[in-house]
Amino acid sequence: MTVVILFERCLAARHAKVIRLLKKPTSKWKPLPLTTVELQKLGSRFLRMDSQRVMKVAEDLYNKGWISYPRTETDVFDKGMDLRRLIERQTQDNAWGQYAQGLLDGAFQQPRGGRNNDQAHPPIHPVNYVAQGSLGDDERRVYEFVVRRFLACCSDDAKGESTTVEIEYGSELFAATGLLVLEKNYLLVYPYDKWESSQQLPHFTVGETFEPTEANMTEGETSAPGYLTEPELISLMDANGIGTDATMAEHIAKIKEREYVMTQGGERSRGSGGSIQQFIPTTLGVALIEGYDSIGLDTSLGKPFLRKEMEIKMKEICAGRKSRNDFVQETLEQYRDVFVRTQQQVELLRAACRKYVFGEGGGGGGGGG
Repeated sequence: MTVVILFERCLAARHAKVIRLLKKPTSKWKPLPLTTVELQKLGSRFLRMDSQRVMKVAEDLYNKGWISYPRTETDVFDKGMDLRRLIERQTQDNAWGQYAQGLLDGAFQQPRGGRNNDQAHPPIHPVNYVAQGSLGDDERRVYEFVVRRFLACCSDDAKGESTTVEIEYGSELFAATGLLVLEKNYLLVYPYDKWESSQQLPHFTVGETFEPTEANMTEGETSAPGYLTEPELISLMDANGIGTDATMAEHIAKIKEREYVMTQGGERSRGSGGSIQQFIPTTLGVALIEGYDSIGLDTSLGKPFLRKEMEIKMKEICAGRKSRNDFVQETLEQYRDVFVRTQQQVELLRAACRKYVFGEGGGGGGGGG
């Protein structure tokens, strides 16, 4: 009812007044150099293959001498790397060769530097050129992604102009924002990012009044979140310290193999022609998590914190702040306590399985398992 009253007040006012106008330059930053986690996330989103397959193909390309070592946390290129020489090797390609030549002819920009350096391997990048016709389908997609990501890193940011208009209509304030892309730059070679001009706003000046040609009141409602996609899951694993860049894909494969989750096609993948796989918990997976949570451990095995703590301690060993023996002893004691308490209350796990897997005692889980 309140919305209707406000809407009618706007219609009664008839005229609107521009009270604020702001135009400013804006940019879409080029991507950071490529890490293993990013390759897995974006590969599963854009390349029509799961993260484990992406890593297998990347390792094959590395062993054949086409790309650098694909297991790295480093997202900054060493200042001494001859990036122009690597770009020069890509100038012969029919798809991106002309763009690579443009970088050599003056468009080259030093790549952005991230915050991570494992002091072992550089970011993933092409080391030699190979014609796409010489590669298999999966190899071609991964190689092309690595090359385009590298060339994008060596480009300039995309440039645009943002316009924000604020108007007073009746007793209400309304705002609209428009974007005009002026220079695509890295977007010309990196189709995995999108940044497009919006519908152009009319030319306004502060203080002018006008009569809106149309005013509408529409209904809407929030919707429940969808199932997790593989890129989203990898991001959450990275944020919560579940696994390392080298083991995340294996962990994901393991929960599928054990049928804790099943996968199905979900949202469409931009530019790949396929869909992104979504993870749907099975009744077995739901039972496992509820069972662990019901045991009442200080740190539930259904949460990521126990594993995250272990990963942090291993990094402390690498940094020399903790001894290996202390770590092993602490971890064994911690997991032994969890194991004993879980064994003592295993009936809670069985009850969760009876509820969700066998349908006893009411309730239901996710997908079939």
